[in-house]
Amino acid sequence: MEKLQPGRVRDGIVGFLREHDSIEGVAYEEIATHLDQQLGKPVARSSVRSYLNLNTPGKFERVGRGRYRLDSASRA
Repeated sequence: MEKLQPGRVRDGIVGFLREHDSIEGVAYEEIATHLDQQLGKPVARSSVRSYLNLNTPGKFERVGRGRYRLDSASRA
């Protein structure tokens, strides 16, 4: 897979979760699929998973197995 510019995965995840803010969160696979479409090329699932895991808690909340949303401070 071709390497992406720094911050593209982060910005894509945050933007998508901001648009799809809900109490039940969004499935990890749905986030990854959106990034593939948005960036026009496949994004390594490990990159998406890593970014979510490294920033939970903090930027994201895990609301169920494989489901995430922005934490309350990031939604404001």
